[in-house]
Amino acid sequence: MPLSEHEQRILADIEAQLEENDPKFAREVARSSVYTHAGRQLKLAIAGVIIGLLAMVVLLPINVLLSIIIGFGLAFASAIWGYYAFRKMTMAGLDDLRRKSSSFWQRGMSTERLKRHFRDPE
Repeated sequence: MPLSEHEQRILADIEAQLEENDPKFAREVARSSVYTHAGRQLKLAIAGVIIGLLAMVVLLPINVLLSIIIGFGLAFASAIWGYYAFRKMTMAGLDDLRRKSSSFWQRGMSTERLKRHFRDPE
């Protein structure tokens, strides 16, 4: 749902006050998003999987059981963490898409109008 002009002015005033009072925080908030945090988690999870696999290879000659427990455990836990980070990123993207499509439908493109538009002339 789009904001009214009055609400947009209020938000602009709040933003201006925030930039005036704490410019460092305002820059940080402007740069970050859901994608930033989830992307950072995904990168760490990928690194965890790689480190876990390397630990399996390095620890294998020392002790097979230790290799499986530490290496595979780290790789598996990191893979699960990466899955949830990726899912968080895609869900945020889907929410954005839903929001945009709902505003499309609210602008007057009803299903009846689309049916009339695409109906075969007989």
